[in-house]
Amino acid sequence: MGKVQILAVLTLDGCHSSGLYCKAYKELRLDKCGINEIRENALYHITPDYSISMLDEWRKDGTDIRYLAEATPDNTDYINGLLRMRVVDEIILYTVPFISGTGRHFFQSALPEAHWTLSSQKNYPDGVCRSIYTRVEAIR
Repeated sequence: MGKVQILAVLTLDGCHSSGLYCKAYKELRLDKCGINEIRENALYHITPDYSISMLDEWRKDGTDIRYLAEATPDNTDYINGLLRMRVVDEIILYTVPFISGTGRHFFQSALPEAHWTLSSQKNYPDGVCRSIYTRVEAIR
């Protein structure tokens, strides 16, 4: 069964912004925190061009394919649509030690209740934390 993953780099207050992301990526060395390996392990990098219903069918096709959607301020609505339609199997959150104060919040309102379990957590130098959550219904 395929797996749909969301990868997000968030501030302590739950925002992501392009400017902060670039700064955090350079200063906190996110490339040394396993983020590139996550990207490389995904066979498909999904964008809003992929229909949610098509993605749901693909993840049921009996393969071990990983579909990765990387959250950005520009695709927040699409990512939240994936969550609303319960297509996401895993959320990979990198938390960086900044408070944005402004910016677009990753999780938006009107998301359905869903239960997630922490399957992995790792702390990196400079205060970066990676938490991987698996949807309870999606645990295999």
